[in-house]
Amino acid sequence: MSAIIAPKGSPLDTAIIGVENLNQSIGFYRDLIGLSVSDPFDWRGKDFEDIWHLPSGSHATGSFCELKGCNAGRVLLLDFKAENKKLIRPKDTSRAYGLFNLNFYTDDIESDTKKFESKGYRIWSKPTYYEMSEGQGSPTEVIFDGPDNIAVNLVELTDDDPLSKVGQMKIYTQKNGRTPTGLTPVVTSAHTTRDIDLAVKFHRKVLQNELLIDEVLSSEEQNEFLQLPRNAKTAVKFMQGNHMFGKIALSQPLNYECHDMVPDGIAPNIGYISQAFKVNNLEFSEKAISDLSCEIYNQRRLVDFPGLGQIEIITVRAPGSGALQLIYESKES
Repeated sequence: MSAIIAPKGSPLDTAIIGVENLNQSIGFYRDLIGLSVSDPFDWRGKDFEDIWHLPSGSHATGSFCELKGCNAGRVLLLDFKAENKKLIRPKDTSRAYGLFNLNFYTDDIESDTKKFESKGYRIWSKPTYYEMSEGQGSPTEVIFDGPDNIAVNLVELTDDDPLSKVGQMKIYTQKNGRTPTGLTPVVTSAHTTRDIDLAVKFHRKVLQNELLIDEVLSSEEQNEFLQLPRNAKTAVKFMQGNHMFGKIALSQPLNYECHDMVPDGIAPNIGYISQAFKVNNLEFSEKAISDLSCEIYNQRRLVDFPGLGQIEIITVRAPGSGALQLIYESKES
């Protein structure tokens, strides 16, 4: 069974984060996660203002974070220079509609959990081992509040069975890069929706991704580390492109209510603002966007985008949640 199931699919290219303090966020992604970080830059001008729906004269400083040679699971940090910025994810919110978390793989979750805890990050619970259904495998996970109040998952793939989905992920990711601190780029990012089936259609038709894992999280162990009600049931569908990094874990609460972050998930606020996906043919994706009647946030345009270079880009609100999705095609020669 191949670990790559969508050879034309687009994994998460870049998670775009609005930060409260650029130097502190750089320190987290560079020194603790282990990603390479670009020199800080200043981004301003009409394209910047239009992309983020900000008034004339707005600007941001930022840095681009990546594992060199890997074009999936990258992070763009933007410090928008504005007053009255608010947290996208309120404090102590354990599940909310919108772009929710960043996941990183580790080979030693106990040691890494202690490392982040020693740096002052709030750990939600002890690392938790659990089994998924139908032989999909057994990970061990822990969650903590990262910088800019983004929920961060550490995941150890504690399954060596090459026939299980988790076992396949373990084999693949151990061959495809670790940072100097032993972690990875963003391997998975949770996106909580009100209509998970509509969200799956978007990923299949616009991004040519395929379903990797289809699961309902409901066990006592799962709900404890997710900090959900004891009887909570959460549908989760992992969508995968042409890389095992940059997966999207679409989820939908089935029997409980949660906060809606989408109205605040915009610039210049602090937290997880948007996801960027690189496609091979923007016209193909744009037609699929039209067929799905997606709400357009920004019409197609040619821009110079920090970290991504010269790109043609369209921004839409994701069906199923309304979270911002940047779909782009590279125009670099």
